[in-house]
Amino acid sequence: MAQQKPKKKNTSKKSSRLKNERRRETEKRSSSRKRLGAAASARAKKKTNAKVKTKVKAKAKAPVSTASKNGKTPKPAQHVKNAPPAIKEAPLVKTKAVRPITAAKSLPVEPKVISPPKRISKSKMLSRNFLIDLAQAIKTEVTPILGETRGREIVGSAVSGDATFELDRVAEKALMAFLKSARMPVAYYSEDSGYTTFTSGQPANLLVVDPVDGSRAAKCGFEGCVVSVCSTRVIERPVCADIDNACVMELCGNRVFYAEKESGARMYEDGHTKKIRLSDNSDLESVAWSMTVPARPAELIFPTAAKLIDLSSLKGGFFACNSTSFSLTRLLTGQLDACVDFANRYYRDIPRVVEDSFINAGRGTVLGVCPYDFAAAMFIAKEAGCFVTDAYGKNFDEVLMLDSSVSNHRSLIAASNRALHDKLFSFLNTRIHQYESLLKRRVEVGA
Repeated sequence: MAQQKPKKKNTSKKSSRLKNERRRETEKRSSSRKRLGAAASARAKKKTNAKVKTKVKAKAKAPVSTASKNGKTPKPAQHVKNAPPAIKEAPLVKTKAVRPITAAKSLPVEPKVISPPKRISKSKMLSRNFLIDLAQAIKTEVTPILGETRGREIVGSAVSGDATFELDRVAEKALMAFLKSARMPVAYYSEDSGYTTFTSGQPANLLVVDPVDGSRAAKCGFEGCVVSVCSTRVIERPVCADIDNACVMELCGNRVFYAEKESGARMYEDGHTKKIRLSDNSDLESVAWSMTVPARPAELIFPTAAKLIDLSSLKGGFFACNSTSFSLTRLLTGQLDACVDFANRYYRDIPRVVEDSFINAGRGTVLGVCPYDFAAAMFIAKEAGCFVTDAYGKNFDEVLMLDSSVSNHRSLIAASNRALHDKLFSFLNTRIHQYESLLKRRVEVGA
């Protein structure tokens, strides 16, 4: 009889049930943990928000100088003056600072006018040789009639209203002939011709030329006359600060003065370089100086300068000037310590009081020194180290060079050193104020 095998227990079903039960328990525990974590984070968030609100309220109520518990003093809150507390403590809102309104004692400031950018030619500045050759060409044509009778003949009037002599006309013809033969894209401005161009397109350079500065001295054969030339690459409305280089040549002498912007000045005599020696004299009693006289009312300028003339005429020297450019270059030779032309300040300060005097001195026209008259010599003098301003103590940097109208006439105080310039300015400024007050009182009494 065959032996019966023992039955196997069904353990696989039991193990699967156990696994399912364990998985369900694990899922229940994880879900409960998630619910508890979410609730805890929500409670923590509420608690944090409550703390922040409490701190903000406490900070708003607390004074600025109150110290915190940890001993640190909180930074004072930025606030708008006289604003309510709610606006003071708005930490998240950025506001512009408001200036306190106070009573204005001074006059309102005029708005600054921004000038349009200047059109500067991209070409190179004119060379030193070109400027010197131009001046030499004019000198060659003018020299034969210096001091001659035919050179004294009045043949017209300049743009400024000044008289034009025959020698001025000869110098102008020499200038035009040189520029035509040079065939360069340049324009030029001169006292007698105004603005002229030698190109159909945009000129690359502009020349400002006074063919004979000191015509009255030249027609009489005196040495106080020069050819004055400067150039710029600013073609439209150039000012004195736009000058690139300049040349002044003596008509009766053999000196040439030349300067380039920010490169200093040079003086040549018979083709050889000579050292420039500026005077360091600042003593008014021994100062050698000149004053521009033509078409300036003598009844204004001489009473103003009378005390200085008396003080300096013995140990120093006083000279009447007929050419501002010639006088300025005498600072470089050491012949003069200073030169002045202050008449225009009277015309600017009290025009109604002195206008008739200027018209009478100019024989029917108000005359004065125009920027193109002295631009080249002023540029050279400044590059050499001289101090040059108008009679108000202002520089000429923003003065239009080509404007010859009466409103653009200028005054001048130039000295070889700063100390002398300051003394001259102080003296003339005081005397002008005194004499203007006297002239005003005379008008009031006469009325």
